[in-house]
Amino acid sequence: MVSDGELVFTVSGKVATQVAPVDLGELGFTEREHLQSWVISHPTIIGPNVMVISFEFDQWATPQGVAPRDRLDILGLDSDGRLVIAELKRGLAPDTVDLQAIKYAAMASRMTEETLVNLFVEFRRKAMDEALSPEEALGELLGHAQDGFSSEVLAKPRIVLLAEDFRPVTTSSVVWLCEQGLDITLKRYQAYRTAGGERVFTVSQYYPVADVSEYQIAPHLRAGQRKAADDLPEVEWSEADLMKLLDQNLVVPMAILDLCSKVPNQFVGSGEAYRLANVEQKSGMGRLAGFGYSVRTKFGRSNPPWRYQWAAGGLSQQYYAIDQLTADRWRALRGTASE
Repeated sequence: MVSDGELVFTVSGKVATQVAPVDLGELGFTEREHLQSWVISHPTIIGPNVMVISFEFDQWATPQGVAPRDRLDILGLDSDGRLVIAELKRGLAPDTVDLQAIKYAAMASRMTEETLVNLFVEFRRKAMDEALSPEEALGELLGHAQDGFSSEVLAKPRIVLLAEDFRPVTTSSVVWLCEQGLDITLKRYQAYRTAGGERVFTVSQYYPVADVSEYQIAPHLRAGQRKAADDLPEVEWSEADLMKLLDQNLVVPMAILDLCSKVPNQFVGSGEAYRLANVEQKSGMGRLAGFGYSVRTKFGRSNPPWRYQWAAGGLSQQYYAIDQLTADRWRALRGTASE
């Protein structure tokens, strides 16, 4: 759910009025197993048009062949063809987090189209258990970055720092670096525990601050003038859309629809879907991230065929539900396909 500039994960679909902030560590969540997995599954956490192409990347090399042992948390690709360097920190970010990200950005700026294709092939294998050919990988990358790749654009990565909070020494350094022309965004997350025992996770942009235009009234634009080219609408999933999904044999989305169609308007856990699809949780989350990309590029919309919400028992699990009409359509298609 997106509300007032914040990305909010909660079992109820809304933030309760009585909440108490808690540390992620108190909830038993770790930087790599949970925070990183959430970003891989929901790249909008680090940017509205970002596609993850690698994580925990450490394949650096010097001209002498010596490989630094530095590990980049998340490498993404924006729709304008720019790389996105994301550093994730549980709790208060260390004073050197900005320098660490700049180091990664400097090393990543030497990447080429061939490097990105190889990384994306490996990412899909590791995160989604998919065998993607280099040609298929390049097609998906170019489908996302429609202007293609150039050494000039790849040489100027964006940086996103995500942490619970930042010290003034970090924020002042980031402001100065942005004034010198670097593109750095600070995002803060916060975990809460509601009075009812639910656990809520929010992400909001800390710097740069919201544009002043968000607080201004402007002349009304005619239909079609306001919409950006890469903004996609929410569109009802028709029978033809569901048939297209079925034809692509996307096992995790199909498992979700199979389960949800049996109990319309009731939520089904992602763990059940992963078991039905016979995939591990990490692979299942990766496959759903890939499906999110397909929803935008192959189905031309922003919404999946289900609605979802996070589980109270663990932010690494989601629940899914579909309405009666979608359930009827899906069951009919599955019946036709099985004959």
